[in-house]
Amino acid sequence: MKQFILTALLSTTLLSSSLTFTAVADSHGSHKAIGETSALIPEAGLATKPLKDGESANTNFPFANFKAIATVGEIDAESGLALTGYPDGQAAMLADDQTVRVVYQSESYATMGRAPQPETYPWQMKNGVSFTGSHIHTIDYDRAKFADFMNNKNIAKDMVIGSGKLFDTVYNGFGEIVSAPSFDPAYLSGKWGNQTRPDGTLVQFKPDFQLSEADYFFQSFCGAWYEQANKYGDGIGFSDDVWLTAEEWEIGQMFPAGKYDSAATLGLASVVVDIANRTAYTAPALGQTGYEKLMPINSGHKDYVVIVAAGYNHGQEPAPNRIYVGMKDRHADGSKINYATANERDAFLARNGLLHGKIYGLALAPEVFADLGIEVKLDAKMVDDYMKDATAPNDFDGRFYPTSYQWSGFDKPLAVQDTEMMLWEHEDEQPEGYVFFNGDTKTEHPAADPSGAARYFQNMTDEGGLLAFDLGNLAKALNAANGELPAFLDVSVKRSVAAVDGALTLKLGGEGKTKDGDASIHMEKGVAKMVAPDGLYWAKTSDGDYLIVDEDSGNDFGERKYVLTIDNDMNVTDAHLLAIAGGKYSSRYEAGVSALGGAFTKPGTTEFSGSWPVTALIEKKADGSFYSMEELQGTARHDIRSKISTADQTYIGVVQARPESSGSVEAHGGDAGGQIFMFTMNPNK
Repeated sequence: MKQFILTALLSTTLLSSSLTFTAVADSHGSHKAIGETSALIPEAGLATKPLKDGESANTNFPFANFKAIATVGEIDAESGLALTGYPDGQAAMLADDQTVRVVYQSESYATMGRAPQPETYPWQMKNGVSFTGSHIHTIDYDRAKFADFMNNKNIAKDMVIGSGKLFDTVYNGFGEIVSAPSFDPAYLSGKWGNQTRPDGTLVQFKPDFQLSEADYFFQSFCGAWYEQANKYGDGIGFSDDVWLTAEEWEIGQMFPAGKYDSAATLGLASVVVDIANRTAYTAPALGQTGYEKLMPINSGHKDYVVIVAAGYNHGQEPAPNRIYVGMKDRHADGSKINYATANERDAFLARNGLLHGKIYGLALAPEVFADLGIEVKLDAKMVDDYMKDATAPNDFDGRFYPTSYQWSGFDKPLAVQDTEMMLWEHEDEQPEGYVFFNGDTKTEHPAADPSGAARYFQNMTDEGGLLAFDLGNLAKALNAANGELPAFLDVSVKRSVAAVDGALTLKLGGEGKTKDGDASIHMEKGVAKMVAPDGLYWAKTSDGDYLIVDEDSGNDFGERKYVLTIDNDMNVTDAHLLAIAGGKYSSRYEAGVSALGGAFTKPGTTEFSGSWPVTALIEKKADGSFYSMEELQGTARHDIRSKISTADQTYIGVVQARPESSGSVEAHGGDAGGQIFMFTMNPNK
């Protein structure tokens, strides 16, 4: 038996003694190496034979094929450290010309979690400080084997090279490298924002929620986005390869004064990782209210970045759909930065447009509200009323406007309650001639047009629908701002799928059977519509355009992963089921079995959460060689994918499975179960 011990000694009374976590790995069958599990959590429908623990259920997917590449609870054969869960935001890149690096983050809530062992083992930074909660894992695969994986019956273990973490240095909301916790308000490096006030006061969690595994915790990294440098052309977009993520939900339940304590802290970190330098920066200019996902769109302009900011507004509702507009090469106050004298932190954030910017919300003119049949009430969820009105027009125009708030710099920190969080409902914050189109803030994944057109889809999760946003000639609009942040940005909006029964029925291809019915509709709700759509990815192939959708609805009959066919005008024209997973009435959980083996906890729901294309990483040139890292820069990946048919594209995705959180997951501090998989799809067959 090998025993691996990570020890972090706290210098304060946050923990009463030295912190010890033990990850145990031995050679018997319950401890598997990364990629050793071949059984799938995704299912095609009800099982056609008795199920055994550690085996797949029904895998007769009519419109897709799936293979597992990693499962939560598996351990690194070298370090003995486990993959944590449950898995969420994911992407893939090249570590070098021979290695594909898959990155995924775990959505973990530390002491707020509901798994048998909710605190993940400590993620230690290079200065010794440690975090529990969410981890961001990297898994390296042999590129040639990865490229051939869907064409054979091999297990993923045979192509795994190793694993690690995406960064080893992290900056907090004060702009300091995070160090050991300190109750001294003046010692700003000994703080993490979700439990720290702007004056440096560290707010202790209630006894039942105090951490036992690490110094701090990353609160629920959910959706993520990997953005290449110069993705849309030389100088356009980010200047560095970055990973965008954010802490997700407000954590008031952890504090003595509840939400009043949490609102008085710096809030939830918007995090931007400098991948090359393994450094994560808190970027308060992006907001402090927590997001499901931060996703760039093409600004078309060398001086600006534009990011869709989807999610929760620190629990304060209602609020509008939001975007961030930032200017490159500027200090927080808008002055030009001198890179010769700037520190590393400010240089990175400035060249990527993340020091000087504003958050803009969707606003409509009074006559547009009238056309949509909406009575203007600033404290009402007007967007939700619109989404549910089958008779309302599907197309309307609006503008993105900022509030009066703008982040002023690391030396002028504010509590999250003093940012834009509370302003969307204020009468005196409404733009002249316009009103913010407020709604429920549970708007989960957006999906940008891969072609670089300034448009995107947004899942309207709470009511279950889909909106499309088109900012038109965004570069022209930004150019008209004359070197300043724009006063507003025009946008055309389309309701692509209304939140009404009958709006969406899935084609099943002969599978998709559930207890008492099938997954052509949402069985638990008994409606033919989107229900709590979460994951979203826009795929553009030589055949056309598609949206890959994942629901997060607590569906006892199995959560759905499906693909929508869309036309050039962002209308949905067809819909096909790709897979289902989990639910207490699923074949797997009625049988009490897990994919990992020995990990079943109790019946419950699961959730697919996102998709990512790997086609360009595994496509070969005419001479049989792979594209090099240099050849895949800029627009190259999209250019390659756009010439390949849908059936010949390859993706990765994840499924979250809290019902599979025992056994090796619990023993190795993995929190909640789940799986990373590779898949192909063909809705056209």
